[in-house]
Amino acid sequence: MFKRAEPDIAEDAILMRALRDFNLPKIPEHDLFVFYGLLSDLFPGIKVERKRDMDFEKLITECSLESKMYPDETYILKIVQLYELLDVRHCVFVMGPPGSGKSITWKILAKAQTKNNMKTTIVSMDPKVVSTGDFYGHILPSKEWKDGLFSNKLRSMGQIPGSDPKWILLDGDLDANWIESMNSVMDDNKILTLANNERIFLKPHMKAIFEIRDLDHATPATVSRAGILYISDDSGYQCKCYYKSWMDD
Repeated sequence: MFKRAEPDIAEDAILMRALRDFNLPKIPEHDLFVFYGLLSDLFPGIKVERKRDMDFEKLITECSLESKMYPDETYILKIVQLYELLDVRHCVFVMGPPGSGKSITWKILAKAQTKNNMKTTIVSMDPKVVSTGDFYGHILPSKEWKDGLFSNKLRSMGQIPGSDPKWILLDGDLDANWIESMNSVMDDNKILTLANNERIFLKPHMKAIFEIRDLDHATPATVSRAGILYISDDSGYQCKCYYKSWMDD
């Protein structure tokens, strides 16, 4: 697909760019030196710029300025990486320490998409505010079905007409009590199977974004099912975005 889109670029350069751009979002900043070293060993002498949509990046910049956020280069890159991950994955982990800018990343992306005639609907919830039964739904002692928070919102979102982007945002750290039941949604089936045998499908324009701190309590099976965007605070660009926006005011 990449070769057909850009036939003038050598195949090894396209392969290197694909490996680099797909893996960069999930690598912490202190490991980038090692990663680039491995790439240079595998593809010696090959350098190719990443493919950029400058019109969309301009929209991101405009939305950032409207939200009083200075459009730092690294900050813009993280938003673009999230956009690219959501283009190929229906579930994405947005990871990073508190204050690293996880929330503002997906919020600005949603604003940019809406400005680009792709109205983005977001439903946000914390999976840890209720029990697992109340989150997914469960059968009462009377044999009646009690809908869960997640199942209800997922079903309602699927019933909204149109094919504009619709995100369900799960803002809460992972634990085995609730994330394991999400595996059928995260894999290629895109199906939530409930205890009453109801199946709720994740439509192509629907995405699940997990805003989390780490993957300490996630199994390899869970991690392999999602795209990962790691937002590091090592460079401190987050502070730069805030104080430069204050200075501009």
